[in-house]
Amino acid sequence: MAYPTSVNSQITDATAMSMGQANKLLHDVSTTESNTAKLEADVKTLDQDLQTINSDLAISKTINSELNNLDSALNEAIQLLEVVSIIPEIGAEASELKTTLTAFKKPIDEALTVSNDIEKIVSPIRNTIEKVEPQVKKVDEILLKLMNAENQFIATLGSAIQCINALPDSTIKTDLENQIDASATTVDPVVLKFDSVQVQLLNAINSAEEKAEDLKHLVMGLVSLQSQINAVMNVLNPLISELNAVKNVLSHTIRVPYGGYPKICHKWGVPYPCGWHTVYFSFSVEQIIKGGLSVIGPVMDLLNKAMNAILQPILKALHLNISMPSIPGLSILNDLTTELQTFSDDIIAPLNNLINQLNVFDGIYNDIENFITEVEKINNACTLQHK
Repeated sequence: MAYPTSVNSQITDATAMSMGQANKLLHDVSTTESNTAKLEADVKTLDQDLQTINSDLAISKTINSELNNLDSALNEAIQLLEVVSIIPEIGAEASELKTTLTAFKKPIDEALTVSNDIEKIVSPIRNTIEKVEPQVKKVDEILLKLMNAENQFIATLGSAIQCINALPDSTIKTDLENQIDASATTVDPVVLKFDSVQVQLLNAINSAEEKAEDLKHLVMGLVSLQSQINAVMNVLNPLISELNAVKNVLSHTIRVPYGGYPKICHKWGVPYPCGWHTVYFSFSVEQIIKGGLSVIGPVMDLLNKAMNAILQPILKALHLNISMPSIPGLSILNDLTTELQTFSDDIIAPLNNLINQLNVFDGIYNDIENFITEVEKINNACTLQHK
């Protein structure tokens, strides 16, 4: 929303009457006070938005860390699925899930790159906000002080006009009218010039506040993004745990007995049977699954039986039919990067410009204080005539 860039130049009916300059000044000061009030409200809103942005931007580092963790978890899951895909019972399903996770990982990789870029600009932005924050409070204080002075001037000037209007026609009344009009003629250009500067600042701050509001909503979206990432990790972590259990079983050694031969002892140089040597075959589960072992059928049957006793309970606990939650919030990162890149120009620059104009506000405050003193003298002179 833009504000008028100039004060209404039409002279009200009051200016055509006596004390026309004084009534015009009353109108112009009222307009200026209204713009000061709008400026103060917008600055306060902008300040609140900056505080929210500064606070919520802290989560960007967490998002970056969690995206790294998610990327690593996807890599681990994909590698594990490649390992366990050698198992015939789950080979096709594992390969299909691997393809799904590989495709799912691509936007995560892109988002992680964007997130890394964001981290490079977030810290300077937060430092800028913290640096400008004390200055914004000074702006608010002087605007409130100026608003009070403007309202006091409006009340004092209005009281003086009312007092003079209530006097009977006389040279004293005419003299007071001339005094207040002469003073208004001097004061009004000062008020109009200040208000022209103030309206320009008002429009710029209002625009900055709109930009800050947009940025605030994007930054707040990081909270939603974090929840979406957590939802994916809640699916991935159990899967990885189950896949690791299968992987560990693949390296497990199966040892089965098959036949043997008598153990021979010697006494006084004479051999004699003294026991039995059992023959064992030992292979890892992975070796058994891959096949090609140089063992006879009965031994292979024993190996398969022992392997299935260990492997099947683990496979039953494995759930490959999973659904990956979507992460629509990833698009926020690209939008946020664009907004953050123009942050200083769109938001901080107008605010700094206002801060640099504080001497103008101090100046008009002192002028109004002097104007109040002059009008009070005229009002006191008028009040004496009513006694």
